[in-house]
Amino acid sequence: MSAATYTEPLPLPQASWRRRLEVFSPKLDRRLSLGSYQAWRCWVALEANPAITKFCERPIRVAGKNSAMIDFWVQLNSDPRGEFWLLDDEAGASAQADPKPDNGRTSPPRHLHDRSVRLITAEVLASWDIPVANWSQILPYLVSFRRYRQALLEQSLVVQLARFTSLDELIAAFSDHDASEVQASLFWLLASGRVRSPDIATAPLSGATRFRRA
Repeated sequence: MSAATYTEPLPLPQASWRRRLEVFSPKLDRRLSLGSYQAWRCWVALEANPAITKFCERPIRVAGKNSAMIDFWVQLNSDPRGEFWLLDDEAGASAQADPKPDNGRTSPPRHLHDRSVRLITAEVLASWDIPVANWSQILPYLVSFRRYRQALLEQSLVVQLARFTSLDELIAAFSDHDASEVQASLFWLLASGRVRSPDIATAPLSGATRFRRA
């Protein structure tokens, strides 16, 4: 199957107990419906990684009509065919499946539908706690300013970031702009990989968080 096969999500199964989380993806420029908080955390991680170009929630079932849904198809710069992400049962994989599925996740396969499989365990999700918390604050800027990006401001920020510079210093250096505009432009650069920040993965986002051009 081509990558295009995995760009349309399957609908969430209708169940009265299901949690439905509605989000907007700046990377895909569309809304997503997610069936668990664990899936939401994966989505945040997908938006945060500039090496990921596309993804799709619930792209296909594991093995037929009554099987579980694969949680995500993920396309990377280095692999246009992409890979599948599966949340393991302890991390909440059953939330994406129909009730009482024959899901075959007791021993997840290394490949499904001719794609490699990455198992997202509870331990992996736990290791993402700090960056996910930070990107949950960043994403609203990307959504709100996606139609109001300022190319000149973004380029000026890249020039300014020849060395590691804190968020507070950047806002002060561009005081002729609204602080929200500066942060939105900076976060777009971060999401695209043109700017990096070692602090995003290790400490809560604050005025002291440092950034530098890639």
